[in-house]
Amino acid sequence: MADKYIGAKFLSDNLAKRKADSRKGQNGRVLVVGGSRQYFGSPALVALSALRTGADLVYLLVPEYIAPTVASYSPDLIVWGCKGEYLNDSAMPLFRELREKTDVMVIGNGLTKKPDVLKVAEKMIREYKKPCVIDADAIIAGGSGIKNAVYTPHVKEFERLAGRALPQDFGAQKSLVNSIAENFDSTVLLKGKIDIASDGKIMLLNKTGNSGMTCGGTGDTLAGVCGALLAQKNSALNSAICAAHINGAAGDLAYKKFGNSLIASDIITELPNVLRTI
Repeated sequence: MADKYIGAKFLSDNLAKRKADSRKGQNGRVLVVGGSRQYFGSPALVALSALRTGADLVYLLVPEYIAPTVASYSPDLIVWGCKGEYLNDSAMPLFRELREKTDVMVIGNGLTKKPDVLKVAEKMIREYKKPCVIDADAIIAGGSGIKNAVYTPHVKEFERLAGRALPQDFGAQKSLVNSIAENFDSTVLLKGKIDIASDGKIMLLNKTGNSGMTCGGTGDTLAGVCGALLAQKNSALNSAICAAHINGAAGDLAYKKFGNSLIASDIITELPNVLRTI
């Protein structure tokens, strides 16, 4: 399989174009499920990134304990709270209502690895029946056979998904990503210095991004970008690799201003500047 690195032209040629006469909701409605007592910024970063990537509506389903804090980040967020400090079964009726309102779900950011939480996350992933971005803590809950899913692991998450260490050789890394994507019948995006995306048939690579993006939250912003692109009817593979490119390019703009002091919210600020060039 020949290496194919994407650039701005790939995005321009392959991403869906917004219709001039479109109405509210037709450019993507995203559900973000995440957050916990410890992590309330993660789902907000996902949601704000999705909005800045052009999603029309973003709903968040988070524990009631953190819902007011999450809502305080922006008046643009539609926040629903389930009882408790962590995701639990009481969220299922709200989830089923939100499932009918949305096109894509992004799940996992800030959930924690508590077994009871992951059981609920797995149930939601199985029931959603629409495209999903499975990130962070939900990656180990997703399992295989979730069609139209995009898994977005960093190295340690990928190793848990694969059940083995990531090889040092780049060619072997690509082969393993392709194998996992094929076995899962899904798209896998392995985040790294060079991002590797595969749906088991086609492999695409991305080089944008920089060392400043090792700060917390940059994976959340990528998940939000990917969710928005999926909701705009792009394929799972194109959504994954284009999200990596856009998120990395926004990070590169932020790096020019802040260097290694950049934070994830700086990336959100730069997303419109990247998208204007497509």
